[in-house]
Amino acid sequence: MKDRMISLDVFRGMTVGLMILVNNPGSWSHVYAPLRHAKWHGWTPTDLVFPFFLFIVGVAMALSFGKRMEAGADVAALKKKVWSRGAIIIGFGLFLNAFPFNIPLNAQAAADFEFLDIFRRFQTIRLVGVLQRIGLSYLIGGLIVLYFRKNRDRILAVGVLILIYEFFMRVPMLDGWGAGSFGLEDNFVRFLDVLILGEAHIYGGMGLPFDPEGLLSTLPAAATLMSGFWLGEYLRKPIDHQEKLSNLSVVGIIVFFIGSMLSLIEPINKQLWTVSYVITMDGLAIMMIVVSSYLIDVKKMNFWTKPAIVFGSNPLVVFVGSGIIGRLLVKIKWEAADGQYVTLKGSIYNGLYTPYFSDLNASLLFAITFIMCWLGVLWYLYSKKIFVKI
Repeated sequence: MKDRMISLDVFRGMTVGLMILVNNPGSWSHVYAPLRHAKWHGWTPTDLVFPFFLFIVGVAMALSFGKRMEAGADVAALKKKVWSRGAIIIGFGLFLNAFPFNIPLNAQAAADFEFLDIFRRFQTIRLVGVLQRIGLSYLIGGLIVLYFRKNRDRILAVGVLILIYEFFMRVPMLDGWGAGSFGLEDNFVRFLDVLILGEAHIYGGMGLPFDPEGLLSTLPAAATLMSGFWLGEYLRKPIDHQEKLSNLSVVGIIVFFIGSMLSLIEPINKQLWTVSYVITMDGLAIMMIVVSSYLIDVKKMNFWTKPAIVFGSNPLVVFVGSGIIGRLLVKIKWEAADGQYVTLKGSIYNGLYTPYFSDLNASLLFAITFIMCWLGVLWYLYSKKIFVKI
């Protein structure tokens, strides 16, 4: 693929932008249904975001590795790069989970602060998360690509990952756990995380310790990344681009249909990253790339693409930065006249949005404002050609 596919940059930017949008509403009590994750089984537009991002990471891996290996890059150096990049992404995820390290950001917390509280933060830090899953999936996928040079072997390796996941999810090895359960309380993903990580170190926002970025479910997540890798490999083939898109449109529809049919025996579930979810999201990702490439790369309808390209130019900056700002907005607080503590976010939200808009629209407009502020930051970095890469 001699010419750069702008549509891939646009797809990445739109995915990153939507990820920040759904993560930063004005109020979690007032969010439009499409901007919420499915409560358990099923999917909403929000459930497309994470697999689409992993898919595009896989596509980028194929394009990057392909060019480097054709240029005679040392495979050992590439393996070292995969290890270091995966570790750095995981490290950023751990940093974000720990921030602000129990450091008091308001008078109420400062009154009881002890220096050891900084270290006590690690007693309850969540060990997995979005960036950790991206880092682990990149690490698994990258090593599969570099250790297995034939696609046949790579397919077998990914098949092994899926079989391991299905084995532990379905085989009755422990009383009361797993044995084919895809429910919240007794699935094997939760059992393994509680066993290995401990309840204090996994997400508890669903009413009990369960992590939607669990260890076992990272295996099929790596398969999502590898699906993107194979699409990237196909895009590199020296055949007519419109023929590629025609073929991929058929593949995308078939894959989506297979995933939907598979949901009859295994539910589509983003929290567990089920195999039916992997396949269904793969089909949708392929179709999205086909449509965007046809419109942008073939028909040259690119008058609207610059903001998306800018948003996708520094994905790590915007994800980590928005996470830090989001935490500061709720951690910085002060005592109001009535004796109640008011957060910085609450002050902005209730001062600028809720008096003038309905609850749902106020919450959405806060998130859109958050997005636009970050677009300004990223546009500046883009104009200065500042790109943070690892």
